[in-house]
Formats: sequence, structure tokens, C-alpha cells
Amino acid sequence: MRKSATRIFQLLAIGAAVLVALFRPGRLTVEDVYAQRWYPLLQANLTSVSNQLPLALFDVALVVVILLVIATWVITLKRAKKKRLRGIGQALVSTLAIAAVIYLWFLAAWGFNYARQPLEARLPYDASRVTPAAVRALAEHAVREANRTHAAGHAAGFPAVDAMPQPLITALQEVERELGRPRTTVIARPKYSMLTPFFRAGSVSGMCAPFFLETLVNPDLTGPERPYVLAHEWAHLSGYAPEDDASFVGLLAVLRAGPAAEYSGWLELAFTAISQLQPVTQRLVLENLAEGPRRDQQAIYDRVVGSRVELVDRAAWKTYDHMLKSQGVEAGVQSYSRVVQLLLGTNALAIGPSGHQAIKP
Repeated sequence: MRKSATRIFQLLAIGAAVLVALFRPGRLTVEDVYAQRWYPLLQANLTSVSNQLPLALFDVALVVVILLVIATWVITLKRAKKKRLRGIGQALVSTLAIAAVIYLWFLAAWGFNYARQPLEARLPYDASRVTPAAVRALAEHAVREANRTHAAGHAAGFPAVDAMPQPLITALQEVERELGRPRTTVIARPKYSMLTPFFRAGSVSGMCAPFFLETLVNPDLTGPERPYVLAHEWAHLSGYAPEDDASFVGLLAVLRAGPAAEYSGWLELAFTAISQLQPVTQRLVLENLAEGPRRDQQAIYDRVVGSRVELVDRAAWKTYDHMLKSQGVEAGVQSYSRVVQLLLGTNALAIGPSGHQAIKP
């Protein structure tokens, strides 16, 4: 009886995962039910619990799953004895069931955010604003602002990698309210992970761990990187799953969060925008970058290159690219740089007498 119940549960889990993968709920349903009701409540509770522990629960879950899969195969094959093929089949079904439960947990805890309407559809967006000339103008503006804010940013001091700077939290929550989030995000305390060697080898700066809604960071981040990386990962935590949406929200937050965060944002945006220019234009724009920001960018480059393992880096980003596309993000990892189009199309960085304009959903 017990074996039958287990097998039924396994088949139900696999069937449910297949059905959800094939028949996703519509974006309006996800927006109204999941994003506005379920996820904010779940996020507040899960992150509040995970914040109480110094270790990453994601790491604990990863170890448990690995041990569970190994134990499943060992026990199943041992029980099968001479019926080796039957045992392998049972172990495969059990493994698929474990994968199905993890997939369903991922979707319920965070993954359905990929099915939300993108910010491009929720904000006034004019594609005609996105031109090569506008991209160059944004890059040049970001370079000027990075030059201007460099001294003040360094004088203010950058937060520790595992810090929770209140001005950044306040700014992010302000942006959230302007975008219509029903309740403010419970900010996750940045944690180190046993995946740190992978982060280093794969050029990963941080990660929103979906199962317990935690923020994992690469401990090697340089000072100027930290505010933007934190804001980006916290924007994911807020429910902005696509990379361009998270970058958009994160940038708007750091630009209002004090000198150090503002400098971090302009430095990030400058090189993101420059990367979309033609090589000759890139060199012309970079000529205007002052020595201070240039040194900071070189330090970031040295950090990344110094620990990167080419094979791991390629495999990690190719895998992530496939994962994003499987969740409906057509641009894959290229969506990181689409923040430039999103900023230009929404005119979100327009500056008036009172500072940055409010976002108008």
C-alpha cells in the first residue's frame, strides 16, 4: 500500500509539472493572482524566515536534494537485486518526481514572475525614442555622471558586501510603490554561499535564490559594484524576474540612494550603454571617462578575469540563457543589456528641477 501511494504521488507530481510547463497561466492571470496577491505575501514570510539564519537555506536544500537522489538510486537498485532494469526504471521515475517537485516549488515560490507582463508593457513606452543616437547620448550622459559622482561616492564609502544599507532599501521600496507593488519587499540579508567558487569561475556577481527567496552574493565584489548588485538582486526579489526589468528597477533605486549608490549606478549604466555602441564610437565615448572611474572599472575587470574559468563561464551562461528562454525571456542573457532600451523608451531618467521624475505606470 505504501509503495502504491508513493508511486501515485510520484506520477501526480510528474504529471502536474508537465501540465504546468505545457499550459502556463496567462499573463493577466499571473499579474492579478500571483504577482499582486500570492507572491508578495509569500515573499514577506519566506524571506523573513530565511533572514533569521546566517547560512543560505538554498545551500541546505541543494545538499539535501543531492543526498536524496543518491539515496534513491542506492536503495532502489539494492532492493531490485537481480531485476536491474526494473530498478533503474523505478529510480528514474523517482528522480523525475524529485525534479518535478523542485520545478513546481520553483514556480510557486518565484518562477511565475517570468510570466508577468514585462515593464515595457506596464509603463508608457515609446519605441521611437530608442535610436543609435539616443543610445550614444545615454552612454555619454552616464560617463559624465560617473565622472561627477566618483569623488563623492568614494568619500561616502561603499557598503560591505553583506550590508543592508538603509538608503538603498528606502529607495528601492519607493520605486516599488511607484510601479504599483501592493506591499513593500522584505529585503533579504545578503549571504555567502557554498556556490562561491562557482560564482567566481562563472563570473556571477549575485543571485536571487528562488526556493527560500534569499540574496546570495559573490564576496569578491569591489566597492563600486556592491550597491548596484544588491539593488539588482533585490529587484529580482521584488518580483522583477527578467534581467532588463531587474536592472531597470535596480538602477532607478541606486540613483536615488545617496552618493556611493548613485556612482555605482552611473558606472554600471555607462559600460552597459557603451557595450551597445559600434567599436569606433565606444572608443570616442570612453575617451571622456575620467581616471577615477577608469580605475574602478579596471578593478572590476581584473576581479572577473582573475577568477574566471573559461569552460565554467561558458557553460554557466549558456545554461542560464536556455533557462531564461524556457521561461519566456526571448532575449535570454542578452536581456541584461535591454535595460538601455527600457530606460530610453520609458524616458525614466528624465531629470527636471525636482530631480528624477516619478515613474508613471
